[in-house]
Amino acid sequence: MVYHMQTVLHVGPANSPGGMASVIRILANNPPEGWSAEILNSHSTKGIIAKLLAWKNAKKAVKNSNADLIHIHCAADWSFRRKLSIAKKANAPVVFHIHSGKFNIDCKKELNDFHVVCLSDGWSERLSNLIGDSTAILNPVEPSISPGVKRDDFVLLMGRADPVKGHDFAFSLGLAKLKVTGLNIAPEGVEALGWVSEEEKLKLLQTAKVLLVPSGYEGQPMVILEALAANCPIIASTNVPDLPDCIISIDLNDRDGWVKAIDQPITSGLLEAVEPHRIENVQKKWQRLYDEIIASNASTE
Repeated sequence: MVYHMQTVLHVGPANSPGGMASVIRILANNPPEGWSAEILNSHSTKGIIAKLLAWKNAKKAVKNSNADLIHIHCAADWSFRRKLSIAKKANAPVVFHIHSGKFNIDCKKELNDFHVVCLSDGWSERLSNLIGDSTAILNPVEPSISPGVKRDDFVLLMGRADPVKGHDFAFSLGLAKLKVTGLNIAPEGVEALGWVSEEEKLKLLQTAKVLLVPSGYEGQPMVILEALAANCPIIASTNVPDLPDCIISIDLNDRDGWVKAIDQPITSGLLEAVEPHRIENVQKKWQRLYDEIIASNASTE
């Protein structure tokens, strides 16, 4: 008897900066036992024509794919619509994985033929009226991240140049030593680092006094998981859901509370909080879902 290893094709913005690309890369590099993984990029950062071309190519590639399972990664709004059109081209079962922290589309009927996955039990419950039943599987943390040994006296904010990430709020705190990624220009006294490499990102998380996440909304931020794995204290906005007790959560209207928390961050319990996100734990959840989908599909053929 010849053993057949199953293949899952991850479809999403794999070549773009951000947390979703990190999830795709980690899952593809660490597939469950008995599975191999491939990546299909569906997005471009080089303008509308390049985006449309990437979308068109992704639809064609999914239609012609020989993968046993198509794993679609999506955000909200037009990302959802594009990914839905790609999913409909699949000739294999589809996992529709929703990453967005601002998903508001009523799409139960449209997702009825797919296996929907959310970022946590909390997100499955919040979105149930919009998407129907779903499976909750946590985001994985990069296995190679190790805790920092010595911390410097600077505060860190990491995120794309988007108002939702809260750069302006961080500037308004008047911090003496603030470093921000995602921006090339910042107010005087703030160090703007632009986009940083994975190696630079890890070094920042291993040495920062504290990470700020003053976001207007989030799903399950990869930077928080990475900071926990690097043993970096975190202060986050109350707009970020499902946070462990070791992360200080403060309303964006309470600037004094943010300043006080920066001076007195929680430094214990960080590594314990990230344990459920370790790849060996997340792999087991994906293996169970993937195998169930394949078994179910085989029984209906």
